[in-house]
Amino acid sequence: MFQSRRKWGPALLAAPLALCLASGLAHAQTFDAPLVRCQSVATPAALTTCAAVQDPLKRGGATISDQGEVTVVVVGAATNTTYAVSLVSNDGTQTTSIGNLKTGADGDGALRMDAFFKFGTVGAGNVVLSSTGGEEFVTGVLVSTNGLESGRDFQPALVRCTDVVAPGTLSNCGSDSLSYGRVDVENDDGALAIHVNGARPTTSYSAILLSPGGKSTALGTVGPTDSHGNATLVVRSEFAAGTIGSGSIVLQSGSTNEFVSGFKVGQKFVPPAVSVSNLVACGAVTDPNDLVCGSDPLDAGFYEVNAGGQISVTLKGAKASTNYEVYFRPIDNSGDVDTGIEVPTNTLGNAATGPKTYFGANTVASGTLVLKHTGAGQLDQFVAGYDIH
Repeated sequence: MFQSRRKWGPALLAAPLALCLASGLAHAQTFDAPLVRCQSVATPAALTTCAAVQDPLKRGGATISDQGEVTVVVVGAATNTTYAVSLVSNDGTQTTSIGNLKTGADGDGALRMDAFFKFGTVGAGNVVLSSTGGEEFVTGVLVSTNGLESGRDFQPALVRCTDVVAPGTLSNCGSDSLSYGRVDVENDDGALAIHVNGARPTTSYSAILLSPGGKSTALGTVGPTDSHGNATLVVRSEFAAGTIGSGSIVLQSGSTNEFVSGFKVGQKFVPPAVSVSNLVACGAVTDPNDLVCGSDPLDAGFYEVNAGGQISVTLKGAKASTNYEVYFRPIDNSGDVDTGIEVPTNTLGNAATGPKTYFGANTVASGTLVLKHTGAGQLDQFVAGYDIH
């Protein structure tokens, strides 16, 4: 959950931070922040939407990736409790419900929603966990009390105010350009770095941390930008030890909001593989040696089931111009289930099929996949296994 990194002395801090934001991290338009207890927030101002009696929280965090994935984790919260997770606009007027996070007997819990925000979505605000009594935990700024790393850094992207659509559109937005931007508040020492790329040239932006109630804390000036619209602000000790804050980082030109902390889904989600296996010719299996098999050849093959429940099958050197069918064989041998997924080979005996949807959401399955010829009562041709030479 937490990244460990080399610590730098005060004299060297500005350079590494600026370099970090000007390189690959600046391009990742994700939102990553620690979770803090609602009633603990004091910067820029206390929150007024908190539950009257606050649940405990040892640590936690939320991430919205540039593929639209949402991941929320809590450790040491209330036991056996369900929290409603939402993305809430900074002024509290607009909300997108994400799902429910349930803790166990130890107060730990996690929620992951793959591809929740769709391609092209631009969002801003904070992730909020609520109980029936009100808001319990919110994403924000958390600075260690002793200079030792105690939680996540606050690392949201900067997005154009006028582009934000989740959980809703924003007002008082300007029209300045922005290729990408990034904010980093270090957990261990409160250092701040803000970087913009492709903004309006020769322009200075006032950076603030804006609370939901409208109060703000001035953070400094980003710029003036160079002829390419690039600029970086680095402040070695922006937030004091023990600071707990929440709100939005806003970059303003005059009294107009140009850029706000948030995220942008700029990459299409690719479901990760949750099950992968080689396929071998059933007739070649020697352990066990009592299988009843067909006789089709196979040079190589494998199948994959991804996190979306989709199946992909690849064959090389199977029987040419042949239709194979994929079956799911449960571990209890309760009977093969036809997935309806056909794998037709070409004249060379090669095939690549999928991803094809089969397993539904929240499925927990134990078993294997086998390939047979199409039609009822066919023998196994290819089975999951391994070939040791």
